[in-house]
Amino acid sequence: MEKIYLSEIENGTPIAYDLCNDKGTVLVKKGTQITEALKKKLQKNNIIFLMKDTSPFDNLENSMEHLDETVINQIQETKKVYKQTFAQLSREFETFKSSDRLDKKMVADIAKNLVVSISNNQQVYMSIQGIRNKDVYTYLHSIDVSIFMILFGKSLQLEASEMVDAAIAGMLHDIGKMKIPDRILLKPKKLLPEEMEIMKKHTIYGYDILKNHLGYSEIIARVAKEHHERMDKGGYPNAVGWEKLHLFSKMVAICDIYDAITAQRIYKKPMLPHKAIEYLMTVAGIHLERELVRKFIYNIAVYPLGTKVLLNTGEKGIVININKGFPLRPMVKTTDTNKIRNLLIELTVFIKEVLE
Repeated sequence: MEKIYLSEIENGTPIAYDLCNDKGTVLVKKGTQITEALKKKLQKNNIIFLMKDTSPFDNLENSMEHLDETVINQIQETKKVYKQTFAQLSREFETFKSSDRLDKKMVADIAKNLVVSISNNQQVYMSIQGIRNKDVYTYLHSIDVSIFMILFGKSLQLEASEMVDAAIAGMLHDIGKMKIPDRILLKPKKLLPEEMEIMKKHTIYGYDILKNHLGYSEIIARVAKEHHERMDKGGYPNAVGWEKLHLFSKMVAICDIYDAITAQRIYKKPMLPHKAIEYLMTVAGIHLERELVRKFIYNIAVYPLGTKVLLNTGEKGIVININKGFPLRPMVKTTDTNKIRNLLIELTVFIKEVLE
């Protein structure tokens, strides 16, 4: 999300994109002409800036002309489910912040719906990762990690009931942050050491909330407490060994790191998916379990749909399909000749560079 101050918008300018408040609610629709009267109306409600709605699907939508009808339909279905998930989970978290109540059935239903939707539209979900800006949408991280957990669970061949629990664990892993002061949680730059110590307490708060206040299982509660632990015992809150962690905690640890480093922040640019995966491989065997990282990567789009690439042949192209289980060998449509190159078959052809 990008801040757009009202003072920066010239009167009479038609807006080329939806403008939202900090909760993601659209206040000014695309095409609306900005007037002095509209500005004053917004300012009366203490709104001095709006947010450019940079959708997690922008990269896909900009490449629609290159995708086949089946993929386009999957994108539309995924957008619908994602928007619904965001709205439902946001309401639940806002309710919890104000009343300490959470509708566990609603959370379970959200998780089940995501499991079904990902099963039907997997390559689209794989492709929308790593391009979100979380400076304002404070709940997107929870949705992202839940999606990653489902994709990860598929790699590990989890049972259906385990998949739902894994999705819930991912969704609620950071619920303890509700107890962290906004001055620290929303700080637009890196935390001071003393602030970081306060932030670390979200793991303890999360376990207490899930286990003792909301009555979740020990497994789901443990994930909230354990997802910042590391193999070398350099994590927190208890600096315990990897072998003492639940599988879901290890999974969320990997998902959490990947989602964090691919997110746009005020103080850092996001890593592109292929660079983020390279980073995960450098810490595998040190902070994270190597085999689990390998399984995670199995269902992650190294080159998401819509990625512009340069092939070793000198041709420029766009990724139009992902070959399951072979993240480095997608199908690419060349932009000059519209030739389809399936890198899983054309073994001498490979992606030389991602064109940003």
